[in-house]
Amino acid sequence: MRLEAHAKINIGLLVGEKRTDGFHDIKTIMALISLKDIIDAECVESDSFSVTIDGNDSYLASGVDLMEKSALLYHEKTGLSFSLRLSIEKHIPPMAGLGGGSSDAAAVLGFLDSFFGNYLGRNRLLSLSSRVGSDVPFFVSGYHGAFVTGRGEIIEECDTPHGKKLVLFIPEYGHSTVSAYNILDKIPRKERNLLGLSEFFPSRETHPNDFELVFSSPFPVDFQEKLEKEGAYFSMTGSGSAWYALFPGVIPLKFDNLEKYDIVSAYII
Repeated sequence: MRLEAHAKINIGLLVGEKRTDGFHDIKTIMALISLKDIIDAECVESDSFSVTIDGNDSYLASGVDLMEKSALLYHEKTGLSFSLRLSIEKHIPPMAGLGGGSSDAAAVLGFLDSFFGNYLGRNRLLSLSSRVGSDVPFFVSGYHGAFVTGRGEIIEECDTPHGKKLVLFIPEYGHSTVSAYNILDKIPRKERNLLGLSEFFPSRETHPNDFELVFSSPFPVDFQEKLEKEGAYFSMTGSGSAWYALFPGVIPLKFDNLEKYDIVSAYII
């Protein structure tokens, strides 16, 4: 079966103090975008558990792939044994704040539960997904947009600027989420709230990203002024390294003055 694993952007991201369990409470709006990974999945029931993944060598630095982790947790939770073969065509860059690994993992969890006749069901699958990673429950939820709180496990469907076009600015380097949080913890922040998006377009005042206290904007000042003049909302997604510009209408600008970044056009789905 062919699976589609979409990337996400964060429209604002507020981070609370570090909790006793080592996590942080967050407030963010997540929205699915058209950029996606493609996963071909084959599964057969078996006397023993096994996972084979092709196509992940270029981005898997070390440790366990989140797709493999999700399959293992599903096996342990359900007691079901199976042989799973995955082949991934990767388009979402890793360590960019776009949720590619989490989306891939969620796609595998959804596929497995469908294969076994919705053995866990939506609520238990959501609970299991939080053990894979903090962003995974959003992708498992099936929502195109959601207000996400807690450490990422509390998800409430909400409006997003559906169909609006955006441009992603993706550098060659990635950001370590752990390192970004460690730096952010040393920076004083006041408690704030995010507004909903049902009636207006986001702005940097209404939907700030706290990680921009750690990483400065990649846009030259004159280009940033052009974005503001066009009414665009520009922000880092997650803890980066990707940034994006979201436009209320057509994209009126050219982006040939940002040579250090891969420029990817997308839209909110």
